[in-house]
Amino acid sequence: MPASDRFVFLNEEGELSGPGSWNDSSTGKLWLYNLHYFDDLNAVNALERADWHRGLLKRWIAENPPTAGSGWEPYPLSLRVVNWIKWALRGNAMELAWLDSLAMQVRYLRKRLEYHLLGNHLFANAKALVFAGLYFSGGEAEEWLGKGLSILEREVPEQVLGDGGHFELSPMYHSYCS
Repeated sequence: MPASDRFVFLNEEGELSGPGSWNDSSTGKLWLYNLHYFDDLNAVNALERADWHRGLLKRWIAENPPTAGSGWEPYPLSLRVVNWIKWALRGNAMELAWLDSLAMQVRYLRKRLEYHLLGNHLFANAKALVFAGLYFSGGEAEEWLGKGLSILEREVPEQVLGDGGHFELSPMYHSYCS
């Protein structure tokens, strides 16, 4: 994240110039997915970009209406949920609107778990449910936690090899599942 509205993913730099940039059809789908992950919240020297991150969270909520666009697909949604929660747990104050959005995202995810894809997608979905279940409180959060844990209980023996690597033999998937 070289600037508050510029990103480099997959060795390609792009700009978040307006609301349509989040789902620009002229941009590659994987690049857009990376934009929606919010990995920079937890990157090296992220504290130096804290103001940019706050602005980006506000923009994401304002410019990505519920259920519309790439950011609401289960996989990028799952990675974003975990990144937002990690960011909050590192001491970044979450505004009420951000918490409301986060809860809405988890509710949406819960109804769209990627059983049809399995692998790293379902694992990421389960991880997001566990994070959200532990982060929030109440009955709904307990249900998210329980569902996430039950998926992981079934998927860990399938997806984690004896040496600790991910069964798809991809270092990237290994890092997402850890």
